[in-house]
Amino acid sequence: MKKIKVLIIFFNIVFLLIAVELFFLYALDYKTLSKIDTCQRLYNNKKDFSYYSPNCEIITKHWEQKNFISYKINSEGRRDLSLQQNKNVKKIAFIGDSFTFGAMVPIQKNYNFYAFNTLRKSYEIHNYGTPAEQLHNVFNKLKTLDHKKYDYFVYGLTPNDFFDLVDGSYIKNFTKKNKSENINKMNIANTKLFYKLKNYLVSTATSRFILHTLMSNDQIYINTYLSRTPYSEYLSEELTKNWISAINFLDQSLKELDKNFKTKLKIFILPQRAEVVSMRLNKYNLTFLNTLINVCKKNEIDCSHSDVLALSKIKESHFPVDGHLTIEGNRVVAEYLFRWASKWN
Repeated sequence: MKKIKVLIIFFNIVFLLIAVELFFLYALDYKTLSKIDTCQRLYNNKKDFSYYSPNCEIITKHWEQKNFISYKINSEGRRDLSLQQNKNVKKIAFIGDSFTFGAMVPIQKNYNFYAFNTLRKSYEIHNYGTPAEQLHNVFNKLKTLDHKKYDYFVYGLTPNDFFDLVDGSYIKNFTKKNKSENINKMNIANTKLFYKLKNYLVSTATSRFILHTLMSNDQIYINTYLSRTPYSEYLSEELTKNWISAINFLDQSLKELDKNFKTKLKIFILPQRAEVVSMRLNKYNLTFLNTLINVCKKNEIDCSHSDVLALSKIKESHFPVDGHLTIEGNRVVAEYLFRWASKWN
């Protein structure tokens, strides 16, 4: 009799867990789905930057989204709507990572498209942003573009563009004095373990709901983010040697850049969610941002940043778990970019 009661309790628990999982999966739509994926990630001959295969499309829905998103790549390997050659408008080439690519949002809601095709229609936008590109990839890609074709090059720079320089996974002969200090391998291992654990946790709809709820809390989120050293150390009041070394790489890259690109380059600094949350918690400091701006000034590069304060005032500027800008976040960034661009010559 006792065994039967135990079995009944066990099956009731299993039934309850299944019911909860189905509720989150279907009622709250915490599903990741893919309709189409005809794209291949391609690399240039030197394999120092990547792009998507021309004329392909990815249609997918991340579990934090309610709708499918189409990532349509045109015949020139870009995610944009500008294939016409209109000589009467100025042309801008955007370069950067997944924030510039427009991850998690429709193309019309991406900050670069919104700023120059919705708010200001006198520009033609070519979007060369590619997910997961790092600082060195972006500069290598920039050098292959036709400087005569564009009036401006805008680099949407994010802190995570420095990550493979900070953790030492990208090795370059960069002079011994700028070489990164030895990284605490335990910290790197812990951060990688964090990502593995996060990927495991989001494997069920129930765990996705719990994770989303936890990461939507600013204090829990920032405490979790700050534990991801050395990547989170750009938020410190004093930059670590590894972050200083990584920023020195940016400085060197700008120094070596051909003047034909340099005179047309604009650097637009985009914030991670951690910066926005820090602002909301009154813990935001300007050390990292000011250091980047000083590097720009030193190299005579026009540089600006999006409005972190304005982003901190909206409910969700970034997706809590995925981390990319939401539609509303892209809008706020686009409006600031639009105001900055109105001052360009």
